[in-house]
Amino acid sequence: MNAPLPVLAQTRWNARLSLGYARVRERTVPVLRSHQGPLRIQKGFTPEGADLWHQVIVHPPGGIASGDHLAIDIQTGPDARALITSPGAAKWYRANPDAPDPEATQSVGLRVGSGGSLEWLPLETIVFPGARARWHNHFELEGDAVLVAADLVCLGRPAAAMAFDHGSIRWTTSVRRDGALVFYEQARIDGGAPLLQSPAGLAGEQAFGSLMLASPSDRLGAIIEGVRGLASSDFEGQWAVTELPGLALVRWRGPGAEAGWRLLRAAWALARPILLARSACPPRIWST
Repeated sequence: MNAPLPVLAQTRWNARLSLGYARVRERTVPVLRSHQGPLRIQKGFTPEGADLWHQVIVHPPGGIASGDHLAIDIQTGPDARALITSPGAAKWYRANPDAPDPEATQSVGLRVGSGGSLEWLPLETIVFPGARARWHNHFELEGDAVLVAADLVCLGRPAAAMAFDHGSIRWTTSVRRDGALVFYEQARIDGGAPLLQSPAGLAGEQAFGSLMLASPSDRLGAIIEGVRGLASSDFEGQWAVTELPGLALVRWRGPGAEAGWRLLRAAWALARPILLARSACPPRIWST
């Protein structure tokens, strides 16, 4: 008889979700749904018409712990359009120092075919004190594909007076268009490090986020001017927008998720008519 697995090996998650969307006549339709472990996709909706598919990714355990690995791969084919979000915050728990691998990881791979669009708009990530988190984002675009990708991270639990005083997060993000690298970033934040208080870092704020807008067209200039115009509005925190060839990046830091989403979603609502010829249509899960 085989010996029982150690408890730690039994309780870690190795989860994968692969999704694909294709253009069929005047519709976007799901053509691939494959999952392993606790990653699922809810029923899709078409609140904007049949050519754009809204869908919600669900992670039933609700949190990510030592040894867990989540992998999400999404592809929209030529002229297909999809918007993907989540029903709640992703929580990265304190690392178990006795685990075979105390680190938890997540990889997200997005591929967008020519003429298509993909809006990757998951809700915020909460990193608990003591977590050891690593995530990798790989985005591949073809031709005139459009990508919109949001990311919002909250460190510690300010409401419970839990500062991010130990632990670490590391991440990499790369964007390629037709195989050529157009953006690459790698970063690390350690709990309690001077970077958390430095003006060049988080300046004492508890949350930070970004909205990436990738398009080869000349329409990004209008978006950048519009986002800069938001400075006269009543948003909490500090933000800036950077223009790179074929890409605009809005970065924000501030007191928490609610404040961050107000700014990032305002920028998304401003950009969407310019990039996709559509007004903002917030997924209904955001209101529940």
